[in-house]
Parts: sequence; C-alpha cells; structure tokens
Amino acid sequence: MDLAELLTLPGVREECVLRSNVGFMALHGGSQDRGTDQIASRAAEQAGASYYTVVQPAELRVHLTSRRHNPEHSALFRAFLRHVDISISVHGYGRDGFALWIDPDRGLVIEPYGPAIRGNQSGPLRGIILGGLNVDLLSAARQLLHKRFADYHVADGRVRLGFHPDNPVNLPSARGIQVELPPGLRGIGEFGEDPVPRHDGVVTEVVAALVELANRASELARTSPAP
Repeated sequence: MDLAELLTLPGVREECVLRSNVGFMALHGGSQDRGTDQIASRAAEQAGASYYTVVQPAELRVHLTSRRHNPEHSALFRAFLRHVDISISVHGYGRDGFALWIDPDRGLVIEPYGPAIRGNQSGPLRGIILGGLNVDLLSAARQLLHKRFADYHVADGRVRLGFHPDNPVNLPSARGIQVELPPGLRGIGEFGEDPVPRHDGVVTEVVAALVELANRASELARTSPAP
C-alpha cells in the first residue's frame, strides 16, 4: 500500500494548516499512533507552526511506513513540504501489532492494540527515540527531552529511526527530526490501555517541550544557508 491508496480508504483524512516555515507532522494520526496528531496539532498551534497529518478512523489501523508517504500522492502534503524549511515529525511506538484468538462464544476475535506487555517487556516503555538529519535540532532535542523527562531514557544515535533521506521529515530544505513517543507520553496510559488519548497531565508537558523545539527550529531555519 502507498499513500494514494491509504487516502482512498473510508474515514481516512488529511489535515494541513500552513503557518510558519517550521512544520509539525503526524503521519500516523488517529488510530495508528494514538495521540500523536493531537499532540502535534496543539504544539503547532501554540508555536505558530505549520501542521500536516493523516488521520485514520477508529476501525482502521494501517501502518504505512514514513518512506511510503510519497508527496507526489497528495497535493496537501506537497504544499506542506514546499512551505516549510524544517520539520518535526511526531510518532508513537509500542503495541503496534494486534492480538488474535478464538473465543468459544464469539469466534474469531481481533484486538487491534494487542497485549499490554510483549516478549521480555516487564513494565511500561520508558524510551524516547529521536532521529532525523538536522543535526543541530537533533542535538537540542536530546538535551531538552532528557532534561524535561528524567524518568525516560532518550535513545542515542545507535537506534536508527528517521535518518533515511527519503523519510518525509528530511525532505524540507533544512531537514528535520523525528520524535518517537512511548504510550505513557501520549496520554493513552503507561501500557496504551486507554482507547481515547488524554490531553492533560504529561501530555501538556510534551506539547510544551515540542513548542520549545519549534522555537529552536525557527532559529536554525533563519541561520541555515539557502539550498
């Protein structure tokens, strides 16, 4: 599947707001990476930044990898990427699969968010994964998120997510960064057990941190050489 096909599915929609030359993305909004579109939207609004998302309805979960979000398949996405110079892409990780079993009374049962704990995991996920080809903003993000969220581990460059040049986060002229948040920072419970994301508590802190990153991105965009 590609972006063109995803956008034809019932209930899938795009949202795009063009403001400053810094842009937030949430490519897996709605049911896929729950909470990410709300977080990115709030951060963009508070920072005066641009915003693009693809939102999936509750009854659908399609994980289209970032590199398969081809801007040639969406006029709104092309407009967003032409407008911004630097991007911040908000993602979620944890419980990305599904559980399937046979219930004696109901037959085949599919739980779209799977079990709360997988494999050797013994507690809630406590990592923040960062990537992207804007080295200065990536460094600033690591420092800021380490300071803001002391109970979480900010992964270093050994975890390689968001570094491919074809990842949409790296398509703007000054590139960008990808922020992968665990369930506990997306307002869906420590194990992703809450179907509807909360908008208060730690989520407010995440939004504030992203606004600070957007302000730093704006400074970097002003000083970046023209492509």
